[in-house]
Amino acid sequence: MSAERSLWRRFIAFLQSFGPRASKELVGNLVAHLGADADGVALVLEMLQGRIDYQTAVVSMSGIEHRGDQLRTELVTTLARTLVTPLDREDIYRFSRSIDDLLDELRDFVREWDLLQGVDPEPLVHVVTALGAAIADAKVVVNTIGEPTGTESSQLRQALRSANQVRRIHEDEITALFAGDGEVSMELLRERELLHRLDAVGLHLVQGLNTIADSFVKRGE
Repeated sequence: MSAERSLWRRFIAFLQSFGPRASKELVGNLVAHLGADADGVALVLEMLQGRIDYQTAVVSMSGIEHRGDQLRTELVTTLARTLVTPLDREDIYRFSRSIDDLLDELRDFVREWDLLQGVDPEPLVHVVTALGAAIADAKVVVNTIGEPTGTESSQLRQALRSANQVRRIHEDEITALFAGDGEVSMELLRERELLHRLDAVGLHLVQGLNTIADSFVKRGE
């Protein structure tokens, strides 16, 4: 009896691997991972604005990063047992890796903020705020993967514009940094390093969104 029940359960799992439930699970995982990214960005913003201290930021970021790692492990497991995926299997994996790398860069930024002390936070706040908006737009795109609405392409273009805006703001802040005729100070160099780190965060998001764009092309959109 137990053997029959086990066989039946495996048969049900096999059928579910084709259906919308598997797609919903994969999309839900990616949205949750982007949610962890958004939490990381919000945490960095709080730290830069002096609303939390460095030690609190480190502990909280560690928890967020752990959540991201768990989500990635779950995604790989779900991909392995799913026969029909809403996008190309490899593209889903690559997108997940990009948004996980994004979180790793945020962790490194928190550490470097403490190492490179004495930097004006205002230019960094501008970049981090743009990052938050770009991740919110990316979540809108990912939410449509499982249930296409016909607006995916326009939403993807908007998300890419937002993600590229992070780089433009980074470039503007770098230009402003070196605009004066004064000597290049250590404070200026420290600020440049932190701006570059935030630029790397935005590039991971651009890379991930370009992966989704490739997958949409394969899907004929």
